[in-house]
Parts: sequence; C-alpha cells; structure tokens
Amino acid sequence: MKLFYNAHFWINGAFDDTVKGVLTKDGKIADILWSDLNAYSNVEHIDLMGCFMFPGFIDTHTHSFEGGLYSLMIDLNEATCIRDVLDMIAQGSKNKGNYIFAWNFDETKITENRFPSRKELDGVLPNKNLVLRRIDGHSCMVNQFACDSILGNATKLHCEDEVFRGIENDKAVHWFHNNIDDELILKAYHAAADIALKGGFTTIHTMVGDANMSNGHYLLLKDHLKDFAIDFELYPQSFNIDNTLNLGAKRIGGCILADGSIGSMTAALYEPYMGKPMRGTLYQTDHFWNEFIQKAHYHNLQVAVHCIGDRAIDQINKIYYQLAMQDYKDLRHQLIHCEITDDILLEHIHQSKAVPVMQPNFDMLWGGDSGFYAKLLGAERVRNMNRFGSMMDKGITITGSSDWYITDLNITSSIYAALNHHNVKERLSLAKAVKIYTENAAWLSHDENRRGSIQKGYDADFSVLKQNPETASLNNPTNVAMIIKKAEVVYEDMPH
Repeated sequence: MKLFYNAHFWINGAFDDTVKGVLTKDGKIADILWSDLNAYSNVEHIDLMGCFMFPGFIDTHTHSFEGGLYSLMIDLNEATCIRDVLDMIAQGSKNKGNYIFAWNFDETKITENRFPSRKELDGVLPNKNLVLRRIDGHSCMVNQFACDSILGNATKLHCEDEVFRGIENDKAVHWFHNNIDDELILKAYHAAADIALKGGFTTIHTMVGDANMSNGHYLLLKDHLKDFAIDFELYPQSFNIDNTLNLGAKRIGGCILADGSIGSMTAALYEPYMGKPMRGTLYQTDHFWNEFIQKAHYHNLQVAVHCIGDRAIDQINKIYYQLAMQDYKDLRHQLIHCEITDDILLEHIHQSKAVPVMQPNFDMLWGGDSGFYAKLLGAERVRNMNRFGSMMDKGITITGSSDWYITDLNITSSIYAALNHHNVKERLSLAKAVKIYTENAAWLSHDENRRGSIQKGYDADFSVLKQNPETASLNNPTNVAMIIKKAEVVYEDMPH
C-alpha cells in the first residue's frame, strides 16, 4: 500500500483541500482520506510537497509514432530562412541512417515565404532518402533520391509538383514510414512515452496505419504495450474494416481524412478561402463514407474521422446522425478536429451524439482576428472555430488532445489554451478544461468506470503538477512534478 499526501487534490471537479491523502493498493485507489494520517503509519508515504494532484491526464488524439520518430530526427521549428533549413538538414542528417525526416517546417515563418526547392534539398542531401514535412502534416517535399526510391518501389506518385499535398503527401510520407524497421519503430514509441510523461500524461490515444488500407505495425505495438510506462490506446488508422476486426480492435480510424488542413488550403469549406476561388477538398464521396461508417457501426467499431472544415464535418456528421436515429449504439463516434462549426452545425452535432476531439493549442497558435486562420478565412469565420465553450454549453461531450506531433504534448499549454481562447465566449473554466482531459477522455474509450477521476476503486493514475495550471506560466516547460501509473512513480521532477 502507498499513501500520497501533502498536495492539493482534484476531487469531483475542484481542488478539495480538506483531503489529507489518497491511499492506494494493488494499483487501485483504496480510499480518499479526510482524517489524520497517523493511522496509516505502516504504509509507504509519498510526500507530494504541496503540488497539485489530478487524475491522470489523457490525450485523445496523437500521432505518437511520427512524434516519437521525428523527435529523433530534425526539428525545423527555429528556421527563419531557407539557408537555416538547409544547414539544419545537412547537420542533422549525420549518423541518422538512410531515412531522414525534417519536420515542423512552416513556410510562413521563413523569410522567403516558400518551401525550399528540390534542387536545394539535393544540394545538401543527395544520397539519402529525405522527407521535409510541413507543420500541419498535410504538405511535404522529398529530395530526388527519395523520389527515385519511391517510384522504383512502383508507388504511383506524381513527382512533377515539388510540394506534395493531399493524397500525394500521404503516399510519400507513408512510404517512408513503411520502410522503418521494427527496432526503430519501438524506439520511436519509447521516445513518445518519455515525451508524454514529461508533458504530464498517463495515457495517450495513438494512430497506427497508413490512412488507406494498411494497419501497419499495429500488432507489433500491441504485443509490446506492457513495455511502456504509459498506456497507449490504439487506433487502427485505415479503411480496412475486415483486417481491423481480425486484429481484435474496438475502433477504427483516426486521421482517415474527410478533408485536409487549413494551412494547406485543403480543408473543405462551404465558403471559399479569402481571396481564392478554392473551397478545399472532400477526399471521399458521400457514398463512400456512408458504406464505410455503416459497416463499421454494424460491427460495433467506434469510428474516428478527421474533418476540419464545415463541409467535411457536415458530411461525416450526417451519417452519424442517421445512425443515431435509426440504429443507436453507444459507440461514441468521433469528429477529429471539428474546427469550423456555425450554430446550425453545432445543433446537428448535438443531435448526432458525435464526439468532437478538439485541440485547444490550435486556437492559441493560429486563432484570433489577426492570426493565421483569419488571414485564410477572415475574422468572422474564425469566431466560429474551435468552439469549446459553445459545445459544452450545448451538452456536446468534447475531449482534449494535442494532435501531437502537430502541437506540443504538454498538458500545461493545452489547459492554458483552453482557458485563454481568443474568443472569450469559447473559453473554458478550469473545471471544464480539466474535464476534457480526464473524465471525458476516459469516457471516450469506454473507461469511465476506471479512469478519469480520483475515486475509490479507480486506477491509481495521477498527474502531479508543480503549479496550478490556472496560474502556471507558459514559460515554465517543466511544470510536471510526478506521473504515477497504477500507484507506481514512473516520472519524477519534484520541486526542490
């Protein structure tokens, strides 16, 4: 038995400073103690030094393979010009093997306001496979060596356009991922688990598969789940329902795409992008989605579909609504990202009982009347984006995530972003911000009776922060004091 004490304990949606400690036994919460602790002198005491203990935080949408893999590669976040990009690739590719990933590239932060050319990439890395990936994951480039390798593998890729978008982007990136060996795959997930712990999480949902017909290394990861300090909730990320059922999975999807991204102007909109004729792209027909989602629903699979623009959200939600009216099952189908929603669409989501899986950091990074989104969509449409407050007020169950590697896997920044939405009407209280990463997140995976709350009989999973996230500074990247998984301390950085 272990007794965790001397903390501000988050109980029933608030800090309860009358709680003296939490007693655990066999990886479960045995009791919440309001009385003197002297009666428990014979158990191990763990002093939390006045920190803030929450139920274990859960991130409900990550690309952990990519995030872990890319963390071992070349981060272009600090690049300010093409020369920086090329120097980082030349330096960072040393001793990295034959498959090189440069990620976090944002051309809007580059002086030249463009991608490097393929010729420029070839000049610094002519003889290894290189992919340079935009920050949103929906555009990429490869060098000529990689282009020749991909074409030599009989992959139908059109290399004439140097920047790949949409389907071509997916083909190129997944070709790279499919050529990574098992050792590096597992190394990537261990790196992801370490980043999750430091970011404050005990559980993260992760996508596995090529977003087409392959579920990739799903079985490899499933066979090694006990090797990690955190829990991974696995999503077979493909359209292959038969294979998913054979894997014994409970869900299907993740970033199977109804549309693209705003940054790449491929998110499907009802109104065109500012100053452009295009309205983005619906990647599949209504008929395709209807057949796929209905079949998955029939087989009791929870479905998760990436949909950012209002046109794509509406396309997917209409099918969820039809199923809710005609063949309701408590499967908790997901609308991943669900960024642009007017009041009418919010009402339709409420009726369908779909679950928006949201990313507060998106608004913090790109929201606001003069932010990146506003430049592409206009300030009026931006006010209908990332509507956390409106959704929760309407009774829609939303969950919180980072979409890591797209934004940082960090609970402090995620909660800060939810509390400080650019649109005051969409801001969440601390109680609601914590809820979307605990109770609601546990409910999404049908784990509401064992996770997401500090109460007797639940798993002893706790995230302990040094500062109250309501007052924590974004300039303090080390706010996590301790992560406890089934009563075992798996990460510790206590204040001195």
